[in-house]
Amino acid sequence: MPRSHRNSRRPPKARPSLGATRVGCVAAATGLASLTCLACLTWTGRAAADELPRLEWGKPVTCMNDPSGNPVRVQCTALPNGSLDCLVAPNELEGGGELEHVGPCAAPDGLTYAKLAPRGGTFSPAIAESPPGYARSNRGHAYQVKFDLLNRFYVGGSWSPTSQLAGVASGDSTSPFGFGRGRVEMGIEVSVPAPNGRSRHDFRILDASATFKDFELTGVLFAYDYQHLHRRPAFFLTSFIGEPKLYPVTSKLGWGVRVVNVADRPPAYRDTLDIEYLELHAAWNPWQSSDLYSHVRFEVGGDVGQLWENRTEIAKGLSSGAAYVGFTSAMHTRVSLGEGGLHSLRFDASYQRPVVLRGELGGKTANRLKAVASYEGVLFAINDQPFSFRVGARASMRDDPRTDTRSTELGVDVGLRFSFWAPPRVFEPMRELEDP
Repeated sequence: MPRSHRNSRRPPKARPSLGATRVGCVAAATGLASLTCLACLTWTGRAAADELPRLEWGKPVTCMNDPSGNPVRVQCTALPNGSLDCLVAPNELEGGGELEHVGPCAAPDGLTYAKLAPRGGTFSPAIAESPPGYARSNRGHAYQVKFDLLNRFYVGGSWSPTSQLAGVASGDSTSPFGFGRGRVEMGIEVSVPAPNGRSRHDFRILDASATFKDFELTGVLFAYDYQHLHRRPAFFLTSFIGEPKLYPVTSKLGWGVRVVNVADRPPAYRDTLDIEYLELHAAWNPWQSSDLYSHVRFEVGGDVGQLWENRTEIAKGLSSGAAYVGFTSAMHTRVSLGEGGLHSLRFDASYQRPVVLRGELGGKTANRLKAVASYEGVLFAINDQPFSFRVGARASMRDDPRTDTRSTELGVDVGLRFSFWAPPRVFEPMRELEDP
């Protein structure tokens, strides 16, 4: 568990309500025949919330009732003189109700205010603890302040104006800029860090988008990528030039797979359906953050797929399309700005060169290039489900092997995403050394 510390954020100052100050007097016996009078705990309720400290997450907390019978959470620190410095927080929401996102609360085991008071020290009103990635209001409500946007189900919409330059070789004109073009999108992202193996596993499932004006559909059914930051050598190289020398080799290689990637009506193929059935690649990560959340990744591999120049012909069956195989390569950059996961930058570029295997286009090759740069930032959250703003720029180029022309498409995306079940972004560097 990552190191925690007392949250020093001060919530907004609240006005004292009528009867908000309660004074509870605690009596304790300090000898057989003497009666000591006692320590009074001045309870300011939730009034001066801007002065209230927080209980520390991960440290022991004891639950008991205060002198007025209200349930409280008590966290004490022993001072060098033997006295106690105790923080006392309500163990319920303002107005009643159970606290959420709190740590375990030890049973009192006979410990009461009457037994704590004779030890001296201070009793200070406080706010209950909250786990990493959360904060707590002075009313007791816990709310999420960090988000891991690599783990979520998202839906979104955007304005996606596009300009297409068709038929460069034949001198065709530029199509009009599509200002009225809108796009909807959805997807599932899962990223699983494995500290024991100093690795991370990224999944994308049903990641798809569709435009309204021309109903262009793109998406991938399933994609997986593996990366690691191993410290142990992958292998040892022995050199026999001169005196024998042993060189440990530590690689930063990973791999990945993509299954059923659909590109409907791509540039230069405005009536075409292109389905990439399978793509396999090896990857090299020259830079990775200590938790593998951010990285720069290069990929090289191959794919197999099928295309239909007339998208309606797929109704005749899979045999009606032209199969292809080809070379694939890509560069992916993913950067989280800060440790809260509220802002991120991405850049993805890919190059493919497929060869058509049969039909009228058999033996012909084509170049395909695509690049997307984007920024995403969380604006607000509803019940810990974040709304984020996304803006991006994209460019794609594609050859038409039938006409030997090349088309380029430029566009921007400006929109919102609503993410569900994104956990708190917890910055946790990988272990110093992976397990054997």
